[in-house]
Amino acid sequence: MRTLFEKNPFLEKMNSGRAPVGFFNYLRDTAVLDIAGTVGFDFVVIDNEHTAMERETTEKLILAAELNHVVPFVRVPELIPYLMRNYMEMGARGILVPHVCDGAECRRAQQALRYPPYGSASCCRSNHADGFEAKNWMNYLEHVQDLCFVPMIEEPEAVANLDEILDELKPGRDMVMFGKADYGQALGSLNPDGTFTEQVNEDYLKVMERCRARKIGFMACPSAGPDGQTAEDVRKVIEQGCSAVVLNTDQLTLAAAFGKIVGECLDLEIR
Repeated sequence: MRTLFEKNPFLEKMNSGRAPVGFFNYLRDTAVLDIAGTVGFDFVVIDNEHTAMERETTEKLILAAELNHVVPFVRVPELIPYLMRNYMEMGARGILVPHVCDGAECRRAQQALRYPPYGSASCCRSNHADGFEAKNWMNYLEHVQDLCFVPMIEEPEAVANLDEILDELKPGRDMVMFGKADYGQALGSLNPDGTFTEQVNEDYLKVMERCRARKIGFMACPSAGPDGQTAEDVRKVIEQGCSAVVLNTDQLTLAAAFGKIVGECLDLEIR
């Protein structure tokens, strides 16, 4: 029998002083989550922004993550209240919203993710997260209060409005993520080789420090070298002060791993 209303393991680990490690899930095969659970990932961000992921597929991936003890987060394509609530009902324990630029947008997202009196999410007592039983509703209301909201800072406007964004977040539960690539594009300052400019890195660190000062968690995706991300890249961002690490997409990781093998084998001669 499934255990209902467990505390959010992602938050439990982070609030105990250890950094959870996850990855962006672009591939639509549940085997990816089977592998993730086997190797020990703490969480996954199922991506709905840059993929053709259908809602039904997202639901299956959430269930696969649960089954493999990987905490399911979902990145929505934009601030769409009904969709955010829908993924919460499916069992997501965290929601990432891209391109949040001010406190008003942050407040609107929080309203969508919280039931009255904390928000305006509509009630449906037939969902996976409450065990499909109306008698569980009050326990469910308490349970979803630890759903983690993660606004993504990806424009200079958001950095200018950072304090009002942080005002809408709850320490120990909500987090901020800084999207370096989108931020660099917004500045018009990505380097030709794909690395980030000094301005992007400076603003990234500035946002991290302001989050730390406000006791708000900070989620980081480590910059990678030409051969892909390494354990040292993860250690570096944790030492800088981030609270949780989300690695590159499963697609990039698979391409890098295959490339390291195949690249050395393409010109071998038969003996």
